[in-house]
Amino acid sequence: MKIEVCCGSYIDALEAYKGGADRVELCSDLFFGGLTPSLGAFLMTRENTKLEIAVMIRPREGGFCYNDDEFELMLRDAEIFIQNGADAIVFGFLKEDKTIDYDKCEKFCSVVNGRCKTVFHKAFDVSKSPLIESAIKLKQIGITRILTAGKEKTALEGSNNIKKIIEIGGIEILPAGNIRIHNIKELHDKINCTWVHTSAFEKSIDYSANHDSIHFTSTTLPLQGEYKKANSKIIKEIVEYGGNL
Repeated sequence: MKIEVCCGSYIDALEAYKGGADRVELCSDLFFGGLTPSLGAFLMTRENTKLEIAVMIRPREGGFCYNDDEFELMLRDAEIFIQNGADAIVFGFLKEDKTIDYDKCEKFCSVVNGRCKTVFHKAFDVSKSPLIESAIKLKQIGITRILTAGKEKTALEGSNNIKKIIEIGGIEILPAGNIRIHNIKELHDKINCTWVHTSAFEKSIDYSANHDSIHFTSTTLPLQGEYKKANSKIIKEIVEYGGNL
């Protein structure tokens, strides 16, 4: 069995390499479920390890329903990483009704054009699209890998569903979701998987920004699906007011 490790930074990727991982999913901001990493993090991972690198393309936290500008940004980011040697691009698109946005997926695959693998991430698990039907459709569009817990909370709980989509054939299925050393054998015995996606973190501390009244992060946690977005009307009010001073 081969191991893909979820990494939130170049430092994480180095640790994965030292630990003998076969591949990393390189992201940033794992607190928000993983966002697009910096090009610098990717290049340093490429230069200083022999890992396969799957790059997350996700421009913001919240959900997976993107407007045209966000989609164009994702295409631009994907192109940059592909040109610099990414082994796979990881993405996922949903519509407002939480079904898979196959049109955006197909456009993404056409831009990638076989230059690297295409991975549909765990938006698959939260989508309302039927399990088997959506896996087959993604395969037909050109997706080469699906990251999934079988639409359940953990890969072990979703193992029966994972096995069903593995049996479709012609598309890689990468089990993901609370896979750890204590349950990896049980999962393997259930579905005979050849790859798994896991993470292995320890608590790290940097208190250099701590201050009694100044905060660099929000003092309240956002609800699932919420994210901050700049408001042009508020900005305009400030600009106009400031311009009159």
